Amino acid sequence: MTRLPAFLRTSTFRFTILAAALFALSAFALLAFVYESTAGVFTRQTDALLARQIADFKAAFDRGGINAVNKIVVEHSTGRDPFLYVFTRPGGKFVSGNLSALPRAVPKPGTNRRFTYKFYNSENGVKETHRARGSLIRFPGDYMLLVARDTEEESALINRISRAVWIAAALVLALGLISGALISRRFAARLDSLNDVARDVMAGDLKRRAPRNHTDDELDELAANLNAMLSQIEQLMAATRHAGDSIAHDLRSPLTRMRNRLEAQLRTGKNLNAREAETALQRTLDDADELLQTFNSVLRIARLEAGEQRESFSRMDPAPLLHDMAEMFEPVAEDTGLVFQSEIEDGLFIRADQGLLAQALSNIIDNALKYTPAGGAVALRLRKQSDGRVSISVTDTGPGVPENKRDAIFKRFVRLEESRTQAGSGLGLALVSAVAKAHGAELVISDGAGDHEDGGPGLHIALVFPPVRERKTKTTEE
Repeated sequence: MTRLPAFLRTSTFRFTILAAALFALSAFALLAFVYESTAGVFTRQTDALLARQIADFKAAFDRGGINAVNKIVVEHSTGRDPFLYVFTRPGGKFVSGNLSALPRAVPKPGTNRRFTYKFYNSENGVKETHRARGSLIRFPGDYMLLVARDTEEESALINRISRAVWIAAALVLALGLISGALISRRFAARLDSLNDVARDVMAGDLKRRAPRNHTDDELDELAANLNAMLSQIEQLMAATRHAGDSIAHDLRSPLTRMRNRLEAQLRTGKNLNAREAETALQRTLDDADELLQTFNSVLRIARLEAGEQRESFSRMDPAPLLHDMAEMFEPVAEDTGLVFQSEIEDGLFIRADQGLLAQALSNIIDNALKYTPAGGAVALRLRKQSDGRVSISVTDTGPGVPENKRDAIFKRFVRLEESRTQAGSGLGLALVSAVAKAHGAELVISDGAGDHEDGGPGLHIALVFPPVRERKTKTTEE
């Protein structure tokens, strides 16, 4: 079975044809209404004129009988009267009138009816057939009078209107078919280009992009969204490849150490004393814990990005948590020659998961302590901004992060080259970013409070939470 061309099978073509059909039907209904209205007007006008004629003849009969009726018929038949008359005596014999005989389709007395009649046209010498509408009057003595009016011109006009109705409907439908085909062909061509891009992308070419004509129509918007989606997919795929490379790089060292240590123990196990064996096993366990911590961090980030754990969010005052964290990290800072400061404002409320918030802040503070040189300072702050939002920030006086690399440090397994000498998996700040997104908080990064000449610009990282309305508590008086 032969298939129709692609553009004829598009939904656009079907919708266009449907619209054209509905428009043609509407035009047909409108013109049909005009047709019926026009025909009705002509019929009512003719019937009104016939009614007056019939009334005049009946009045004449009442005044002077059959002779008076015949006299009027003769007078009207010899002039340019627009009416037709046939007056007959009993038996149907012709008496007077401008028609020679009664038509075959004689109306019943008291009713108006259309009929045709033939007459000789003296202007062109041709016998013609015209249409008329009339009524039959029956007088006492079986005299009959047909009073009618020629309606040929009105009928011709009505026929022209009727033809116009059908022609207009046909033209509208034809134009709908043509315009539908043209529009659908153009629409199908643009859809084919989008489908070609989709097929190329499915084949592995992530560089392909949908062509745009910049008309800002729905297809152009679809192409723009498709291109944005493809760019995002390309970035995610690149990030996935980078993550795989980073996992291989960062996990190779602990796995290699574990293997070498176990292999050495197998070779020299009999010569190791209990303490040396215990030390080797402990180091192997430490490396295994490092691997598990990395995989747990990846899993936790994935769950946060999937929207899990949000049911545990509740209204909370983060001040007690920050006081505990300041108390926990202050001794660690002192051991490394740093000053740990805290400025915590009580009575501020956010909607958060305390465990996730603690994990994110621990990662930020741990990074600050790790990269700030001795003699520097790390500050933990909780305050309310002028716009009503709540800011939790960590500021250090360390080397900072170049502005062109600040977005990258929040991606999975991304570690700046200068950080490779420090232990870590590159997942700490990625978890911070995931926690911020899960809470609807803005993650702000800027220069800190460092000395640009000596210790670097420092780094300032803040989690800015939307405000939470305070609960109204009911008070009772005893």
